[in-house]
Amino acid sequence: MTLEELGRRIGQLQIRAPAIFLIAALLITLITLPGLPLLIQHVEPSLEKILPQEVQVVKTMNAMRSQYGADMMYLVIEPNSATVEDLRHPAVLKYEDAIAQKLLERDHILEVQTLADIVKQTNNGIIPNDLEEVKRLLSQSPQTAVFLDNTKRVGVIHIRSDTGASAAIIKETVTAINEDLNTLEEFNPGVGIQLTGFNTIDKATFEIIISDFARITLFSFLFMLLFLILYYKGAITKVWQSLSIIIIALIWTLGLTGYLNITITVVSMVAAAMIMALGISYGIHIVHRFSELQKTHNRRETLISLQEELLRALLGSSMTTSAGFLALLFGILPAMKNLGIILAMGIGITLLVSVFVVPVILYTTTSEKRTKRNTRTNNHKNIGG
Repeated sequence: MTLEELGRRIGQLQIRAPAIFLIAALLITLITLPGLPLLIQHVEPSLEKILPQEVQVVKTMNAMRSQYGADMMYLVIEPNSATVEDLRHPAVLKYEDAIAQKLLERDHILEVQTLADIVKQTNNGIIPNDLEEVKRLLSQSPQTAVFLDNTKRVGVIHIRSDTGASAAIIKETVTAINEDLNTLEEFNPGVGIQLTGFNTIDKATFEIIISDFARITLFSFLFMLLFLILYYKGAITKVWQSLSIIIIALIWTLGLTGYLNITITVVSMVAAAMIMALGISYGIHIVHRFSELQKTHNRRETLISLQEELLRALLGSSMTTSAGFLALLFGILPAMKNLGIILAMGIGITLLVSVFVVPVILYTTTSEKRTKRNTRTNNHKNIGG
Protein backbone atom coordinates (compact mmCIF):
# COMPACT_ATOMS: atom_id res chain seq x y z
CA MET A 1 0.00 0.00 0.00
CA THR A 2 1.40 3.39 -0.98
CA LEU A 3 1.30 6.42 1.28
CA GLU A 4 -1.24 8.01 -1.05
CA GLU A 5 -3.55 5.00 -0.69
CA LEU A 6 -3.07 5.05 3.08
CA GLY A 7 -3.88 8.74 3.16
CA ARG A 8 -7.01 8.14 1.11
CA ARG A 9 -8.21 5.43 3.53
CA ILE A 10 -7.55 7.69 6.52
CA GLY A 11 -9.56 10.44 4.81
CA GLN A 12 -12.45 8.04 4.14
CA LEU A 13 -12.49 6.96 7.80
CA GLN A 14 -12.52 10.58 8.91
CA ILE A 15 -15.48 11.32 6.66
CA ARG A 16 -17.42 8.33 7.98
CA ALA A 17 -16.82 9.00 11.67
CA PRO A 18 -15.34 12.46 12.32
CA ALA A 19 -16.70 12.47 15.86
CA ILE A 20 -14.55 9.48 16.82
CA PHE A 21 -11.35 11.28 15.82
CA LEU A 22 -12.37 14.43 17.67
CA ILE A 23 -13.41 12.55 20.80
CA ALA A 24 -10.15 10.59 20.75
CA ALA A 25 -8.20 13.85 20.47
CA LEU A 26 -10.17 15.32 23.38
CA LEU A 27 -9.55 12.25 25.56
CA ILE A 28 -5.81 12.31 24.85
CA THR A 29 -5.75 16.02 25.69
CA LEU A 30 -7.53 15.39 29.00
CA ILE A 31 -5.14 12.54 29.81
CA THR A 32 -2.01 14.58 29.10
CA LEU A 33 -3.14 17.76 30.88
CA PRO A 34 -2.24 16.45 34.39
CA GLY A 35 1.31 15.94 33.14
CA LEU A 36 1.82 19.71 32.73
CA PRO A 37 2.17 20.49 36.47
CA LEU A 38 4.69 17.64 36.73
CA LEU A 39 7.10 19.67 34.57
CA ILE A 40 7.70 22.08 37.45
CA GLN A 41 8.68 19.19 39.71
CA HIS A 42 11.41 18.19 37.26
CA VAL A 43 13.01 21.56 36.66
CA GLU A 44 16.76 21.43 37.38
CA PRO A 45 18.14 24.94 37.88
CA SER A 46 21.67 23.90 38.79
CA LEU A 47 24.12 24.79 36.04
CA GLU A 48 26.31 22.03 37.45
CA LYS A 49 23.65 19.43 36.65
CA ILE A 50 23.88 20.34 32.97
CA LEU A 51 27.32 18.72 32.97
CA PRO A 52 27.66 14.94 32.60
CA GLN A 53 28.29 13.32 35.98
CA GLU A 54 31.12 11.15 34.60
CA VAL A 55 33.37 14.16 33.92
CA GLN A 56 36.31 14.00 36.32
CA VAL A 57 35.92 17.49 37.78
CA VAL A 58 32.26 16.80 38.51
CA LYS A 59 33.08 13.44 40.10
CA THR A 60 35.69 15.13 42.29
CA MET A 61 33.23 17.82 43.33
CA ASN A 62 30.60 15.22 44.19
CA ALA A 63 33.15 13.32 46.28
CA MET A 64 34.10 16.51 48.14
CA ARG A 65 30.49 17.37 48.70
CA SER A 66 29.77 13.90 50.02
CA GLN A 67 32.70 13.96 52.45
CA TYR A 68 32.94 17.61 53.44
CA GLY A 69 29.60 19.15 52.54
CA ALA A 70 31.27 21.55 50.15
CA ASP A 71 28.19 23.65 49.35
CA MET A 72 28.91 27.12 50.68
CA MET A 73 26.32 29.82 51.32
CA TYR A 74 26.93 33.30 52.67
CA LEU A 75 25.02 35.89 54.68
CA VAL A 76 26.26 39.36 53.76
CA ILE A 77 25.75 41.89 56.56
CA GLU A 78 25.68 45.67 56.15
CA PRO A 79 24.50 48.51 58.40
CA ASN A 80 21.10 49.87 57.41
CA SER A 81 20.63 52.45 60.16
CA ALA A 82 22.55 55.04 62.15
CA THR A 83 22.44 52.74 65.17
CA VAL A 84 25.32 50.61 63.89
CA GLU A 85 28.22 51.99 61.90
CA ASP A 86 30.88 49.41 62.80
CA LEU A 87 30.08 45.71 62.38
CA ARG A 88 32.43 44.92 65.25
CA HIS A 89 29.80 46.32 67.60
CA PRO A 90 29.00 43.80 70.38
CA ALA A 91 25.29 43.90 69.54
CA VAL A 92 26.07 42.85 65.96
CA LEU A 93 28.36 40.03 67.13
CA LYS A 94 25.73 38.72 69.54
CA TYR A 95 23.17 38.84 66.73
CA GLU A 96 25.54 36.89 64.46
CA ASP A 97 26.12 34.34 67.21
CA ALA A 98 22.37 33.87 67.68
CA ILE A 99 21.96 33.35 63.93
CA ALA A 100 24.71 30.72 63.91
CA GLN A 101 23.20 28.79 66.82
CA LYS A 102 19.77 28.86 65.19
CA LEU A 103 20.99 27.73 61.77
CA LEU A 104 22.99 24.82 63.21
CA GLU A 105 19.71 23.21 64.25
CA ARG A 106 18.78 22.74 60.59
CA ASP A 107 19.32 19.34 58.94
CA HIS A 108 21.37 20.34 55.91
CA ILE A 109 23.56 22.95 57.57
CA LEU A 110 26.85 21.48 58.80
CA GLU A 111 28.78 24.50 60.00
CA VAL A 112 28.32 28.25 60.51
CA GLN A 113 31.33 30.52 60.98
CA THR A 114 31.02 34.15 62.09
CA LEU A 115 33.15 37.04 63.31
CA ALA A 116 31.71 36.36 66.75
CA ASP A 117 33.48 32.98 66.77
CA ILE A 118 36.89 34.68 66.65
CA VAL A 119 36.00 36.91 69.60
CA LYS A 120 34.70 33.99 71.63
CA GLN A 121 37.78 31.87 70.89
CA THR A 122 40.10 34.59 72.21
CA ASN A 123 37.91 35.53 75.20
CA ASN A 124 36.88 32.24 76.80
CA GLY A 125 33.64 31.96 74.86
CA ILE A 126 32.35 35.38 75.88
CA ILE A 127 31.46 38.36 73.70
CA PRO A 128 32.42 41.58 75.56
CA ASN A 129 29.95 44.44 75.84
CA ASP A 130 32.63 47.03 75.11
CA LEU A 131 33.39 47.89 71.46
CA GLU A 132 37.01 48.82 72.20
CA GLU A 133 37.61 45.48 73.87
CA VAL A 134 36.18 43.70 70.83
CA LYS A 135 38.47 45.70 68.55
CA ARG A 136 41.47 44.71 70.68
CA LEU A 137 40.57 41.02 70.55
CA LEU A 138 39.99 41.04 66.80
CA SER A 139 43.26 42.86 66.12
CA GLN A 140 45.08 39.81 67.45
CA SER A 141 43.53 37.45 64.85
CA PRO A 142 44.50 37.35 61.15
CA GLN A 143 41.20 35.59 60.41
CA THR A 144 39.25 38.81 60.91
CA ALA A 145 39.65 39.69 57.23
CA VAL A 146 37.76 36.51 56.30
CA PHE A 147 34.59 37.87 57.94
CA LEU A 148 34.99 41.65 57.70
CA ASP A 149 36.18 44.07 55.01
CA ASN A 150 38.55 46.98 55.56
CA THR A 151 35.75 49.53 56.02
CA LYS A 152 34.21 47.44 58.81
CA ARG A 153 30.85 47.97 57.12
CA VAL A 154 30.53 44.70 55.18
CA GLY A 155 30.58 41.41 57.04
CA VAL A 156 30.10 37.80 56.00
CA ILE A 157 28.70 34.73 57.75
CA HIS A 158 29.95 31.48 56.17
CA ILE A 159 27.46 28.60 56.01
CA ARG A 160 28.63 25.11 54.99
CA SER A 161 25.78 22.89 53.81
CA ASP A 162 25.26 19.50 52.16
CA THR A 163 22.47 20.21 49.69
CA GLY A 164 24.09 18.05 47.01
CA ALA A 165 23.03 20.61 44.37
CA SER A 166 19.50 19.24 44.73
CA ALA A 167 16.92 21.83 43.74
CA ALA A 168 14.44 20.58 46.36
CA ILE A 169 16.98 20.58 49.21
CA ILE A 170 18.36 23.98 48.18
CA LYS A 171 14.86 25.44 48.25
CA GLU A 172 14.20 23.86 51.63
CA THR A 173 17.48 25.16 53.08
CA VAL A 174 17.07 28.69 51.73
CA THR A 175 13.52 28.81 53.08
CA ALA A 176 14.75 27.58 56.47
CA ILE A 177 17.48 30.26 56.64
CA ASN A 178 15.00 33.02 55.81
CA GLU A 179 12.57 31.70 58.42
CA ASP A 180 15.29 31.71 61.07
CA LEU A 181 16.31 35.26 60.18
CA ASN A 182 12.70 36.38 60.52
CA THR A 183 12.46 34.65 63.90
CA LEU A 184 15.54 36.52 65.17
CA GLU A 185 14.55 39.90 63.72
CA GLU A 186 13.73 41.27 67.17
CA PHE A 187 17.42 40.90 68.08
CA ASN A 188 18.60 42.72 64.95
CA PRO A 189 20.57 45.80 66.11
CA GLY A 190 20.09 47.58 62.79
CA VAL A 191 21.78 45.64 60.00
CA GLY A 192 20.58 44.32 56.67
CA ILE A 193 21.26 40.72 55.63
CA GLN A 194 21.36 39.21 52.14
CA LEU A 195 21.73 35.52 51.41
CA THR A 196 23.97 34.53 48.51
CA GLY A 197 26.13 31.69 47.22
CA PHE A 198 25.96 29.16 44.41
CA ASN A 199 23.01 27.39 46.03
CA THR A 200 20.97 30.56 46.22
CA ILE A 201 21.95 31.36 42.64
CA ASP A 202 20.56 27.94 41.68
CA LYS A 203 17.30 28.77 43.46
CA ALA A 204 17.11 32.12 41.67
CA THR A 205 17.86 30.31 38.41
CA PHE A 206 14.94 27.94 39.10
CA GLU A 207 12.57 30.88 39.46
CA ILE A 208 13.95 32.50 36.31
CA ILE A 209 13.57 29.25 34.34
CA ILE A 210 9.90 28.98 35.29
CA SER A 211 9.30 32.65 34.52
CA ASP A 212 11.19 32.56 31.21
CA PHE A 213 9.54 29.29 30.19
CA ALA A 214 6.10 30.89 30.55
CA ARG A 215 7.19 34.19 29.01
CA ILE A 216 8.93 32.62 25.99
CA THR A 217 5.97 30.34 25.30
CA LEU A 218 3.47 33.19 25.64
CA PHE A 219 5.34 35.61 23.39
CA SER A 220 6.01 32.90 20.82
CA PHE A 221 2.27 32.20 20.67
CA LEU A 222 1.35 35.89 20.50
CA PHE A 223 3.81 36.60 17.68
CA MET A 224 2.42 33.68 15.68
CA LEU A 225 -1.13 34.83 16.36
CA LEU A 226 -0.30 38.31 15.06
CA PHE A 227 1.36 36.92 11.94
CA LEU A 228 -1.57 34.63 11.19
CA ILE A 229 -4.07 37.49 11.56
CA LEU A 230 -2.05 39.51 9.06
CA TYR A 231 -1.47 36.51 6.77
CA TYR A 232 -5.14 35.51 6.64
CA LYS A 233 -6.27 39.17 6.52
CA GLY A 234 -8.38 38.86 9.63
CA ALA A 235 -10.08 35.55 8.73
CA ILE A 236 -10.41 34.35 12.34
CA THR A 237 -11.63 30.87 11.36
CA LYS A 238 -8.45 30.13 9.44
CA VAL A 239 -6.35 31.66 12.22
CA TRP A 240 -7.64 29.34 14.93
CA GLN A 241 -7.66 26.37 12.58
CA SER A 242 -3.94 26.91 11.96
CA LEU A 243 -3.25 27.46 15.65
CA SER A 244 -5.13 24.34 16.71
CA ILE A 245 -2.25 22.13 15.62
CA ILE A 246 0.34 23.78 17.87
CA ILE A 247 -2.04 24.11 20.83
CA ILE A 248 -2.94 20.41 20.77
CA ALA A 249 0.59 19.25 19.96
CA LEU A 250 2.07 21.41 22.71
CA ILE A 251 -0.31 20.11 25.37
CA TRP A 252 0.36 16.49 24.37
CA THR A 253 4.11 16.99 24.20
CA LEU A 254 4.53 18.86 27.48
CA GLY A 255 2.11 16.56 29.27
CA LEU A 256 3.99 13.48 28.07
CA THR A 257 7.29 15.14 29.01
CA GLY A 258 5.96 15.60 32.54
CA TYR A 259 4.82 11.96 32.76
CA LEU A 260 8.21 10.73 31.52
CA ASN A 261 10.03 12.72 34.25
CA ILE A 262 12.28 14.38 31.67
CA THR A 263 14.37 17.05 33.37
CA ILE A 264 13.84 20.65 32.26
CA THR A 265 16.99 22.80 32.33
CA VAL A 266 18.05 26.20 31.05
CA VAL A 267 18.80 24.41 27.77
CA SER A 268 15.53 22.52 27.26
CA MET A 269 13.19 25.31 28.35
CA VAL A 270 13.20 26.62 24.74
CA ALA A 271 11.61 23.38 23.52
CA ALA A 272 8.02 24.66 23.70
CA ALA A 273 8.75 27.73 21.59
CA MET A 274 10.66 25.63 19.04
CA ILE A 275 7.83 23.09 18.75
CA MET A 276 5.35 25.90 18.12
CA ALA A 277 7.64 27.54 15.58
CA LEU A 278 8.08 24.28 13.68
CA GLY A 279 4.48 23.12 14.04
CA ILE A 280 2.81 26.29 12.84
CA SER A 281 4.21 25.73 9.35
CA TYR A 282 2.28 22.44 9.24
CA GLY A 283 -0.89 24.26 10.27
CA ILE A 284 -0.51 26.97 7.62
CA HIS A 285 0.24 24.40 4.92
CA ILE A 286 -2.78 22.24 5.77
CA VAL A 287 -5.26 25.11 6.04
CA HIS A 288 -3.99 26.73 2.84
CA ARG A 289 -4.10 23.48 0.85
CA PHE A 290 -7.57 22.61 2.16
CA SER A 291 -8.84 26.01 0.98
CA GLU A 292 -7.25 25.57 -2.43
CA LEU A 293 -8.71 22.09 -2.94
CA GLN A 294 -12.13 23.25 -1.84
CA LYS A 295 -12.29 25.60 -4.83
CA THR A 296 -12.73 22.63 -7.18
CA HIS A 297 -13.95 19.87 -4.83
CA ASN A 298 -16.75 19.34 -2.39
CA ARG A 299 -15.89 18.83 1.29
CA ARG A 300 -15.56 15.04 1.11
CA GLU A 301 -13.36 15.10 -1.97
CA THR A 302 -11.31 17.92 -0.44
CA LEU A 303 -10.52 15.92 2.70
CA ILE A 304 -9.58 12.80 0.76
CA SER A 305 -7.42 14.72 -1.71
CA LEU A 306 -5.78 16.55 1.16
CA GLN A 307 -4.87 13.31 2.91
CA GLU A 308 -3.52 11.80 -0.30
CA GLU A 309 -1.11 14.73 -0.63
CA LEU A 310 -0.55 15.38 3.06
CA LEU A 311 0.80 12.11 4.39
CA ARG A 312 3.88 11.79 2.21
CA ALA A 313 4.85 15.46 2.49
CA LEU A 314 4.45 15.77 6.26
CA LEU A 315 5.92 12.34 6.98
CA GLY A 316 9.09 13.16 5.09
CA SER A 317 9.37 16.59 6.70
CA SER A 318 8.75 15.39 10.26
CA MET A 319 11.06 12.36 9.98
CA THR A 320 14.00 14.39 8.71
CA THR A 321 13.45 17.08 11.35
CA SER A 322 13.16 14.49 14.13
CA ALA A 323 16.30 12.76 12.90
CA GLY A 324 18.18 16.03 13.19
CA PHE A 325 17.02 16.50 16.78
CA LEU A 326 17.70 12.87 17.71
CA ALA A 327 21.32 13.44 16.70
CA LEU A 328 21.59 15.38 19.97
CA LEU A 329 21.42 12.02 21.77
CA PHE A 330 24.95 11.29 20.61
CA GLY A 331 26.31 14.26 22.53
CA ILE A 332 27.68 14.18 26.05
CA LEU A 333 25.66 16.88 27.80
CA PRO A 334 22.50 15.41 29.43
CA ALA A 335 20.63 18.69 28.92
CA MET A 336 21.19 18.53 25.16
CA LYS A 337 20.01 14.91 25.09
CA ASN A 338 16.80 15.88 26.89
CA LEU A 339 16.28 18.73 24.45
CA GLY A 340 16.67 16.32 21.53
CA ILE A 341 14.15 13.89 23.04
CA ILE A 342 11.55 16.59 23.71
CA LEU A 343 11.87 18.15 20.25
CA ALA A 344 11.82 14.82 18.40
CA MET A 345 8.80 13.74 20.43
CA GLY A 346 7.13 17.09 19.78
CA ILE A 347 7.62 16.86 16.01
CA GLY A 348 6.28 13.30 16.00
CA ILE A 349 3.20 14.37 17.94
CA THR A 350 2.74 17.34 15.62
CA LEU A 351 2.70 14.90 12.70
CA LEU A 352 -0.01 12.80 14.36
CA VAL A 353 -2.13 15.87 15.08
CA SER A 354 -1.62 17.09 11.50
CA VAL A 355 -2.84 13.85 9.99
CA PHE A 356 -5.50 12.61 12.39
CA VAL A 357 -6.94 15.71 14.07
CA VAL A 358 -6.56 18.95 12.12
CA PRO A 359 -8.08 17.66 8.83
CA VAL A 360 -11.17 16.56 10.78
CA ILE A 361 -11.37 19.98 12.42
CA LEU A 362 -11.21 21.58 8.98
CA TYR A 363 -13.81 19.16 7.61
CA THR A 364 -16.29 19.76 10.43
CA THR A 365 -15.82 23.52 10.81
CA THR A 366 -15.70 24.55 7.16
CA SER A 367 -18.97 25.03 5.32
CA GLU A 368 -19.62 23.41 1.95
CA LYS A 369 -18.67 25.77 -0.85
CA ARG A 370 -20.16 26.01 -4.33
CA THR A 371 -17.19 24.88 -6.39
CA LYS A 372 -16.50 25.71 -10.02
CA ARG A 373 -16.94 22.08 -10.97
CA ASN A 374 -20.33 21.94 -9.25
CA THR A 375 -21.33 25.14 -11.00
CA ARG A 376 -20.47 23.72 -14.42
CA THR A 377 -22.36 20.50 -13.59
CA ASN A 378 -25.47 22.41 -12.53
CA ASN A 379 -25.38 24.60 -15.66
CA HIS A 380 -25.09 21.50 -17.85
CA LYS A 381 -28.12 19.97 -16.17
CA ASN A 382 -30.11 23.18 -16.65
CA ILE A 383 -29.27 23.28 -20.39
CA GLY A 384 -30.13 19.63 -20.80
CA GLY A 385 -33.43 20.21 -19.06
